[in-house]
Amino acid sequence: MDSRNHFLLVSDRKEVVQWLEAALHDEGEVIVADSTNLDRVLQLVDAVGIRVVFCELTPDNSSRDASFMEGLTAAKPLLPVVAMAEAPDRHTVLTALRAGARDFVSPDMRPGELISLIRRVVSREHADLRAGMMSEGTMTAVASARPGADAPMFALHLALALQEATPKEPVLLLDLGVPAADTLHYLGIEPTYSFVDAIRSLRRLDDTLINTAFSRHESGLRLLAMPDDSLDSGRFTSADLYVLLGALKRYFNHIVVNLGGVPASEFLYVMLGRSDRTLMLVEQSVPSCKQNRNLLQKLRDNKVPVSNLSLVVDRYLPSVPPNAETIAKGFGAPLLSTLPSSGMARLTMMNSGESLFKAAPRDPYTTTVRRLAQSLSREGFISSRAPRASESWLTTLVNKLRLG
Repeated sequence: MDSRNHFLLVSDRKEVVQWLEAALHDEGEVIVADSTNLDRVLQLVDAVGIRVVFCELTPDNSSRDASFMEGLTAAKPLLPVVAMAEAPDRHTVLTALRAGARDFVSPDMRPGELISLIRRVVSREHADLRAGMMSEGTMTAVASARPGADAPMFALHLALALQEATPKEPVLLLDLGVPAADTLHYLGIEPTYSFVDAIRSLRRLDDTLINTAFSRHESGLRLLAMPDDSLDSGRFTSADLYVLLGALKRYFNHIVVNLGGVPASEFLYVMLGRSDRTLMLVEQSVPSCKQNRNLLQKLRDNKVPVSNLSLVVDRYLPSVPPNAETIAKGFGAPLLSTLPSSGMARLTMMNSGESLFKAAPRDPYTTTVRRLAQSLSREGFISSRAPRASESWLTTLVNKLRLG
């Protein structure tokens, strides 16, 4: 599961967002709520496994902001809520305390003070929140800078092999790559319900909807694909993605996401940031290596977690340089596997409506992906973060304002 801390900020002021992101970039990810509606915020809290919620108190709307905090703390009594104001005074701090805030911060705090406060808050709630998050399924992303057939081919068969390796556990394939819905076309499945439809149905997402609306392969694998041109349509927000992925992780033990050909964007960053592992698919060619290295650098520049990233070299010919180890060294990423070309088998599969497990069960590509899936299905991800406690900054502020 995703081991990073996630902090939710309820504020629409860009300067506040920038301050908090800069201060906490080494502690975890700051997610900005796309609405101040309490139900929507609670959705995000549940979907992402939020560790701390920051709520801004504004002078013109302090009563409304306090009521929101009261509702939030009533609905989630164990969730730490930290109030925030530009210039805290006696009345503002008292209002925050009465509304249920655990602590209080302001943008003039030194980053070290804020980090110490957050580590103390997270440490105090660590055991309870981790216990609630452990029920999430595992998500594996297949990423590639180049559109085409290779990423959907690999993601599809990885998902099918995971379903085969764990027949009693529900597995989902999210085909969000470019071109759209190739995996469904390979299997001869006509998509009737899309990833965007699932976002629109967030409030109704349950076993009944999944069993009736999601496409299903005879193996038991569920599939959900992106319709054409959805990435540019503005039909969903980053918060929508967090909520949907959180909900899907509660229903499926394994999720495989095809992100092949998806350009560097907030959409890609969110999807990879919520994945437990990322497999970057590259070919043994200069253009493929160059474009994928550029993509990896953009991920690192935007602080997308890539510590769990490994490399898969596709269409690999051992006798042709560069070898897979040299390619992996150039990426600064571990080599997970190589995949043979198997051009005839792939073409037969794409035109037959059957997976390689049926169309070419003994092909080297088929056996390699099956072994890889068996290995990945046994892996787990455990957080190594160990937050440490410190003195409450709110105590210092209260004393300074002579509230006690």
